[in-house]
Amino acid sequence: MIDFLVKSTISLSILLVVYHLFLQKEKMFRFNRYFLLVSLLFSIGVSFISFEIQQDIPIAYNNVIKFQTLTANTLPIQEEVTGINIVEQTNYWLSLLWITYVAITLILSYRFIQNIYRITSKAKVSKIIVHQNIRMVLLSEETLPYSFWNSIYINQNDFENGLIEQELFTHEIAHVKQKHTLDVIFIEILKTLFWFNPIFIFYKKAMQLNHEFLADENVIRAHNDVCLYQKLLLNKLSTSQPIYLASNFNFLSTKKRLIMMTKITSKTRTLVMKSFAVLGILTLFLLFAFKPLPLGSKKTIVIDAGHGGEDTGAQIGAEQEKKIVENIAKKISRLNSKDEIEIILLRNDDSFVELSERVAKINKINPSLVISLHVNSSKNLNQNGVNAYVSKQNGFYEKSKESAENLVDKISNEKLAKGEVKDANYYVLKNSKCPALLVEIGYLTNENDRNYLVSENGQNEIANKIVEFIKL
Repeated sequence: MIDFLVKSTISLSILLVVYHLFLQKEKMFRFNRYFLLVSLLFSIGVSFISFEIQQDIPIAYNNVIKFQTLTANTLPIQEEVTGINIVEQTNYWLSLLWITYVAITLILSYRFIQNIYRITSKAKVSKIIVHQNIRMVLLSEETLPYSFWNSIYINQNDFENGLIEQELFTHEIAHVKQKHTLDVIFIEILKTLFWFNPIFIFYKKAMQLNHEFLADENVIRAHNDVCLYQKLLLNKLSTSQPIYLASNFNFLSTKKRLIMMTKITSKTRTLVMKSFAVLGILTLFLLFAFKPLPLGSKKTIVIDAGHGGEDTGAQIGAEQEKKIVENIAKKISRLNSKDEIEIILLRNDDSFVELSERVAKINKINPSLVISLHVNSSKNLNQNGVNAYVSKQNGFYEKSKESAENLVDKISNEKLAKGEVKDANYYVLKNSKCPALLVEIGYLTNENDRNYLVSENGQNEIANKIVEFIKL
């Protein structure tokens, strides 16, 4: 979410600057209208588009840890099994922020719907006619003509007595026929959903001003009297207050409208300005949508050895989960050649790393895969085997699940029974912005699994299997 908000805001800001610097002062209003709409759609959508450009590199592994035939070891076993489960961290501030967001969004949505109702409800109590193929709503209230959707709202007395200048009709007809209301509703929906981002306020002002430029252009083309229309605009400036959501004749920024009526933009300048605008969008697309990786770039794998420090994890006698997974992680790292695949250990000593810190490091590294190493425990001493977990809240759920299934297949052998892949919303899994899986390499509470896990040969074999899986 943070990534989306940052990228979309940067894109919106840059494109709005491009609009004000190169487009707004030029007489190419139709292009400007679509540029603003495309800028909004592009900035919202670009965060969800990602392309990676990379070259596959053949990988050869020669560095293998040798292991001998495994023999049973006699272990001191205590009767009581202690296990520390993976604890979910509940972020109450985040929940509060979401509640606040939803509450404010609902309030603004209600106001938005209410404003639409205030306008459209007038048609239910007013006389409606068709004039010049346009639906006219004749109001009893004193007001300048304004348009919303497919209707023009106008004072009934002024209309029936012929007091409405033809230029006003032409102006509002342009708003209706060019469907400017759709643009206004679209930006209002975005303002409602992203009320915390003021950039949409500036977009709405730019869009509404451009709508007036388009309507003014239509009036001048139809009546061919710029001076008369400018005087009319000045005379009507303070007649009534603009109607929210509607297209109003006396919309603010009158000075800019008067200037644009007489401005001339050459075809060459128009082409240059349009090129700058399109180039701006293409540049942002390349920056945000593509993730270029240099030729020969390394495949990065993060190995997250669970627990650490005072958090021992599962424990039987002197055998602790944190030590077993730390040893296996170090062996995986030693097996790897730096020129082939980069393997990063989140914990390479007996230190405790907070779950939030682990996730922060993972997302900063942005690896191809995260493998969180753990050892299981159960009150049922016969329970054994390798199991893995993935989270449906992870954006790479399918890739994570496929990797987890392959890893379970790879590690499982005659000494470690094959388990299954399960769904679990563990903190590291659901908050990593990359494929992530948690693997429980056997049960420390099962004698056969334990003998295999704590032995040097068993750990070597597991490390080799994981490296073989990584290079696939």
